[in-house]
Amino acid sequence: MNKMTPKNKGFTLIEIMIVVAILAIIVALALPNYREYILRSNRAVGKSALLEAASRQEQYFLNNRSYTHLLTDLGYSANYYVDSEGQSLAAAAGSIYQITITEPSSNTGETAYTLSAVPQNGQTDDTKCGSLGIDEQADKTETGTKTDTYCW
Repeated sequence: MNKMTPKNKGFTLIEIMIVVAILAIIVALALPNYREYILRSNRAVGKSALLEAASRQEQYFLNNRSYTHLLTDLGYSANYYVDSEGQSLAAAAGSIYQITITEPSSNTGETAYTLSAVPQNGQTDDTKCGSLGIDEQADKTETGTKTDTYCW
């Protein structure tokens, strides 16, 4: 009788180490790109919230012949936070931006305003654009390191 020895089944340590190294390289390349994608996506939500608030300011101006510096006059809570789905929040927990109105300077009266979207929580990692802003003339601003049309 001829005895057959079964072949060893499984992976060698070298094969497993090669697979782990390849996975580590893929993760090292993909994670920063994914994080940048999340920041850009959240930035779009912040811009949308700013544009909606600016629209409400314009409606308020049509009704009252002046702009307001109170978010409550625009139908928001006094502290207006936005989450990553664009939903309004009453507290900073879970938010990505806080929307604020800068009071008009004394020389312009109530005919000027600046709305700002200030990054909160994880969105503070967005150093390229930082805080986003828009005023009554639709001039758009950002406080980050990238000062071109990239942010808007």
